[in-house]
Amino acid sequence: MKKLLLKAIAIAGIAAAANAHAITDPAGDFLAVYTGSHTAAFDLLSADVGYNAATNEFVFRTTAAGPIAGVAGAAYVFGLDAGGSTNAPFTSVGLPGVTFNSTVTLRADGTGSAGANAVTTHIVGNEIFSAVSASLLPSKGLAFKDYTWTVWSIDSRVSGLGRLADFAPDANIKVSAVPEPATYGMLAAGLGLLGMVARRRARTAGGDMAA
Repeated sequence: MKKLLLKAIAIAGIAAAANAHAITDPAGDFLAVYTGSHTAAFDLLSADVGYNAATNEFVFRTTAAGPIAGVAGAAYVFGLDAGGSTNAPFTSVGLPGVTFNSTVTLRADGTGSAGANAVTTHIVGNEIFSAVSASLLPSKGLAFKDYTWTVWSIDSRVSGLGRLADFAPDANIKVSAVPEPATYGMLAAGLGLLGMVARRRARTAGGDMAA
């Protein structure tokens, strides 16, 4: 019971922080060109990118319609316009407003990358998120607080435009202001409690094996 309570508190703290400025996306709106898996992990329901000037980090977060961890091929690509010239590769599928010159990719296998650099990825149920140093996403003309973004889910087992599952939103929007410090405190507390639960489970499993 205590473990379940700790996990519930942790998830509540993470959700409160992540949902502070989230945009929402309709359920079931897979792209017509998509040929990958239609399981719920590929269907985006909400997302947010915020910039924290105090820590010089971007916080990336998206929520799917179903559990994410371990779903084969599932990845979530955040496209960022950092200023200067950008790519607009999705005009042919009706998304001319998606422009970017930097990317952050979070994967259902728990890995992540900002360009060629690895980043730490967290998954809690239907949510996947990461805090990424702004130094890994250098400006090409815009201040960090003025970057714009969108995110799309892909099935990495599929090639070409057929891998594009869902976008949230369908055109770039500006990064959100950093949440209140108390909200970030809730996020940190939530992550800490999840770590505590994991350590207790590991000790319990070790004790059971010894017995």
